[in-house]
Amino acid sequence: MLAILFLNLFIFIFLVFLTIFLPGLLFLSKVYRKINKVEIISLSFCLGIVLFVGLGIILGFIHLRFLLLPTLLILGFLSIIKFRKFAFSVWTSFRTDKLLLLIILAGILMQGFISFPSGYHYKEGLLFWSSQGFDGFWHISIMEEIKKEFPPQIPTFAGEKLVNYHFLSDILMGEFARIFSFFSSLDLYFRFFPVLFSFLMGISVFAFVQKWQNRKIAYWALIFTYFTGSFGYVITFLRNGQLFGGETVFWAAQLNTVIANPPHAVAISLLLSFLLSLLLFFEERKKIWFFITIVCALMIAGFKVSAGVVLLAGLGAAALVDLIVNRKLDLFYLLITLGVSNFAVIKFMTKGVGEYLIWEPWWFIRTMVVAKLDWMDLELRRQHYASKGTWHSWLRVLQIEIMAFSIFLVGNLGMRVIGFIEIFKKILLKKQWLYNKPFEAGILAMMLTGFIIPLFFLQKGIAYNTVQFMQYFLLFFGFYGAIATEKISEQIKNKLFRFLFVILVIILSVPTVIGNLVEFYGPGKTPLAKISNEEMEALQFLRTHSEEDDIILNPSFDKSLKDRYNSQPFPIYAWYSTGYISGLTGRRTYLSLEEMVIQTGFDYEGRVLKVNSFFEKNDTLANRKLLKEEGISFVYIPKDQLKAQLDLKQNYLDLIFENSEVIIYKVI
Repeated sequence: MLAILFLNLFIFIFLVFLTIFLPGLLFLSKVYRKINKVEIISLSFCLGIVLFVGLGIILGFIHLRFLLLPTLLILGFLSIIKFRKFAFSVWTSFRTDKLLLLIILAGILMQGFISFPSGYHYKEGLLFWSSQGFDGFWHISIMEEIKKEFPPQIPTFAGEKLVNYHFLSDILMGEFARIFSFFSSLDLYFRFFPVLFSFLMGISVFAFVQKWQNRKIAYWALIFTYFTGSFGYVITFLRNGQLFGGETVFWAAQLNTVIANPPHAVAISLLLSFLLSLLLFFEERKKIWFFITIVCALMIAGFKVSAGVVLLAGLGAAALVDLIVNRKLDLFYLLITLGVSNFAVIKFMTKGVGEYLIWEPWWFIRTMVVAKLDWMDLELRRQHYASKGTWHSWLRVLQIEIMAFSIFLVGNLGMRVIGFIEIFKKILLKKQWLYNKPFEAGILAMMLTGFIIPLFFLQKGIAYNTVQFMQYFLLFFGFYGAIATEKISEQIKNKLFRFLFVILVIILSVPTVIGNLVEFYGPGKTPLAKISNEEMEALQFLRTHSEEDDIILNPSFDKSLKDRYNSQPFPIYAWYSTGYISGLTGRRTYLSLEEMVIQTGFDYEGRVLKVNSFFEKNDTLANRKLLKEEGISFVYIPKDQLKAQLDLKQNYLDLIFENSEVIIYKVI
């Protein structure tokens, strides 16, 4: 099994090289001699992803999807003709820079093991750790939907188009799964694409920071990206002596877990490639770099809305400074172009939604103090002093607020906090830094946007998703941390002390990163959810005995069901409401994964009532009406979810499959 898995991984890498890297390399045909090999690799992949997804969308709309693979192969062939041996020799940069190769490989393993073990067929069935059984099957179900239709429907809410969600990364994975159908969607999502996304993040970080600063700082930037977590381990150690853990004690998920969120991972790589191309544009201000910069960020908001917001905020600041200092309008033209293109992408992907953000200042800080740190006394003191209304009491409130804010800031930054040294130096000693360097102003604006939005806003639907903006803040602050760390290291003349300083920074950075793996896979830890072999048999039967457009009715999620089980892993339908039926059958469900249905803005409550009525009341007339009006073809019931026997004859149901765990009926 493992040998086949690794063989498929190598085939995947080759096909990605052929259909993404080589077509992306064509964009650099006029400039590749002026940039280094790492920059070529980074830009080629990101440009190739934009091209791949863009072609997928265009060909999907004009119903010529069969042309995607031949088009990409032709572009790849043209790239080989154009660049000849260079298309392959560019990769020798990893042979000459073994430290870069080592850090990126270690980073891929560190990030990837958040996903790698989930969705693999073990002796007892499919197992899922962390939130992979939820997030993973949402994306896999969209991949399966994209394989058969574009634009896609919501696979877990049949009959409605997928809107109000950034699904361009799912187009990338889904189209790849469609044109190379011999790959398992489970392997693509949980194992193969995480390798690609982690590599892209690492190579993009290194290429950008090396261009912006220097090579040594770029190595540190990789460390602060791949291997640096929060100071949450301080809290877990004080609580229970556990050193490895506490990643989200201060709310923000760290960059080492970003691979579990494919839209975010791709968006970060595109954002960094945009910044790299913008730096190269500043060197010569040539049209070719203006064009490449546009392509990198052309539809970044479709991969992740937050990335589009952060990018446009930074570009706006850079354009303003460039106009004031250099009297140039180039960046305003770029801002308008990208603003229009990303607005068009968002309009295409959204429908009938109002404001995306809710004004809720300090929510994450308040809930951090009370729910995460369990420091109720501090919150009660704040409320007590606020109720007094005197200026003395308001000073105490201010003191408490500053304390909580500082904990939130420093706690989330972890060892990146060393970056304050570099930032303060720039502000205090180089006062013109803020207003005479457009690029630096843009970086600062991006970083502050990523921090300020979660301070004051929540997201509709799933409130805490807004904290994902923090990851851009952590990313850029990590770059300043890398600058400060390298400068301090250079100032330490004694080699032993310099070595000890480097080791100390690394030791204080990694506990929560290691802690994620310990919390998932450490001693005494078990998977959270499973799909048994018996249920896999039922799902495979349903996949092979149904049509692509068939709709499946299944019981709604029952929170109390997990109480029947003594230990984890729970059956996935008892653990959480997920899209596993759609993901593993490639068929739409009438209603499942309600949380994402809510997030996409649809009213699901009516369907919940209908589903519950069907399985609980056994109202023959109502059940017949539901099956007919909603076009339902199959009823899928895990036996533990069965609350009442269905009248097969009266409900026009035919029993077509049954084993020890699952019953499947066909509507006749």
